[in-house]
Amino acid sequence: MAPWTRTTTERYGVVKWNFVGQGEKQLSLEVGDTVHIQEVCDGWYRGYLARNKSQQFSSMCVCDSRDEEVVMSTEMPLVKEVTTTLREWGSIWKQLFVANKEGRVKQVQRLMWELMEWRSQLLSGTLPSDEFKELKQKVTSKIDYGNKYVSGPGCSR
Repeated sequence: MAPWTRTTTERYGVVKWNFVGQGEKQLSLEVGDTVHIQEVCDGWYRGYLARNKSQQFSSMCVCDSRDEEVVMSTEMPLVKEVTTTLREWGSIWKQLFVANKEGRVKQVQRLMWELMEWRSQLLSGTLPSDEFKELKQKVTSKIDYGNKYVSGPGCSR
C-alpha cells in the first residue's frame, strides 16, 4: 500500500453508498453525507464529517473507492441543495420501503437517481454554459416536483 498523502487543497466528498462502521474506530456513513477529505491513499480517504469535525475517519475507517469522491465547489449552492435533498429523500425512501409501498419506493428511487446523475454533471465542469444553465433549471424543477411528490398522500414526512 502506498503512503497516505495529505491533500494540498480543500477537498470534499459526497458519500454514494452507506458504510456501516464496526467498532469505535470506524465511522458509519450514509448516502449524501459530506466529508472533508484530508488524506488520500490508493482510492481510500481519511477525513471527517463536514457537519461534525469530531467524527473523524481513522486509518481503519475510510471510504473505499466504491464511495467515489466527488470534489464539491464551495461556490455551488445548488450542489449542496441537491445533497441535502437526496439525504432527506433517502430517509423518506427508507420509510416507504419499510412500509412496503413498492410503487412509491420505485418513484422516489427514480427521482433520486436522476438527481444524482445531474449532480455529477454539474460537478464535472465540462458542460458548456448554456447546457449548465439549462441543467440548473431542470434540477431546481425536479427538486420542487420531488418535494411535492414525497410530501403527498402515502408518504410520511
